[in-house]
Amino acid sequence: MFSRLTTALFRPIDIAWLVVFRVGAGWLLALEMAGSLALGYWREYTEPKLHFSYLLTSWLPAWPPAVMLGLHVGAVVAGVAVAAGWRYRPAAVVLCVCYTLLFLAEETRFINHFYLYCLVAGWLALLPAHRAASADVRAGRVLPAATVPAWTRLVLLFQLSVVYFYAGLAKLNPDWLLAHPLSVWLAPKASYPVVGGVLGQPWLPWLMSYAGLAFDLLVVPGLLWRRSRPWVFGVAAFFHLSNVVIFGLGTFPWFSLLMTACIFFRPDWPRRTPVLGRWLAQRVPATEAKSTFRVPSRGQVRVLVTSLGLYAVVQLLVPLRHFLYPGDVHWTEEGHHFAWHMMLRAKQGTISFRVVLPDGRTEVVHPDAYLTRRQCHKLAAQPDLILQFAHFLAAEYARQGRGHVQVFADSWLTMNRRPPRPLVRSDVDLAAQPRTFALYPWIAPAPPME
Repeated sequence: MFSRLTTALFRPIDIAWLVVFRVGAGWLLALEMAGSLALGYWREYTEPKLHFSYLLTSWLPAWPPAVMLGLHVGAVVAGVAVAAGWRYRPAAVVLCVCYTLLFLAEETRFINHFYLYCLVAGWLALLPAHRAASADVRAGRVLPAATVPAWTRLVLLFQLSVVYFYAGLAKLNPDWLLAHPLSVWLAPKASYPVVGGVLGQPWLPWLMSYAGLAFDLLVVPGLLWRRSRPWVFGVAAFFHLSNVVIFGLGTFPWFSLLMTACIFFRPDWPRRTPVLGRWLAQRVPATEAKSTFRVPSRGQVRVLVTSLGLYAVVQLLVPLRHFLYPGDVHWTEEGHHFAWHMMLRAKQGTISFRVVLPDGRTEVVHPDAYLTRRQCHKLAAQPDLILQFAHFLAAEYARQGRGHVQVFADSWLTMNRRPPRPLVRSDVDLAAQPRTFALYPWIAPAPPME
């Protein structure tokens, strides 16, 4: 058993795939943050008077604008350095830290692919991706290598498989099977030039809903089977590129295609392509017919297996935690984060807050006085954000010397073409409700499907 496990994890495989992934991922992660700077998205971290936080990281401080800007610039520079393999280890650590701190700094900026980027950046810091075709090799800081251990590829294969599988599992819900989310999103796109006539067709949301479900659940098995792999990759390319045309989604479709190609095809596939093959031939040592296999110690194997096993358990269990809560997760949002629930609900709502002063007078507060437009949009749809804002208002009134106040929320929300309903109970003083992982009893029930 030990011998088979050692062979499976540590057998040498061609480093070519990892070199291509390092270069592509570094540039794409740098481009993501460069786009945030160019499009002004970084202001979401500097303009609002309140930054929403995840429950486990609520202890993190609200960073000043200079730090937020520095984290964006640091991610861009570090991404380029990772792609070039220059001072690779510290650059990859900086890339991971910048992405993670930005991800944790503002809960309303939660996007599944941002979470994936944080995880992948962390793995890049651990993988020996700079052992070929890198500035570190040219400078003599590391010795060149033609191979890497097999576990370096297996861990990324596992990570992407988790994303696809849970994304497909989450689509097995009534709203998705009735094509409600895509019906909402595609309707306004009927006015697009060239493709608008197709996007406005009533059958397209149904086709895309079931095609997306089948793709997410079957893409990994199809890519693992050698005979179907080229065809399934072609489907994956069509799927992700169509998302670029219809929804944009920034760098994520390109990153998904890069990661899919690098980890599901043979490790030496870049050597067998015309352009990459010529580039790699000049920079990556050729693998020997029989690569030497350094047998690790039993302790090394035990440490690696334990570490990978714990990581796998977390990645497999965390997306399932929403089953611990009653009700529709897409309405309550309890357990939604970190579960790979991607583009499953179309929500639109309004919310205001009633602050009852100690003398009985009531003041109405609109969140846009404190928050950005994006924050207000997210706030109206997520109970935990509503609770955080209620606590913020109570603290603001106390800071102004106006005493201990009560805070009530008046909310209306539509989800996936369902009739509008209050998201939270309007008779509950949210300022007195604790923020916890337990069920929030003050969330109103989801409306029935039409």
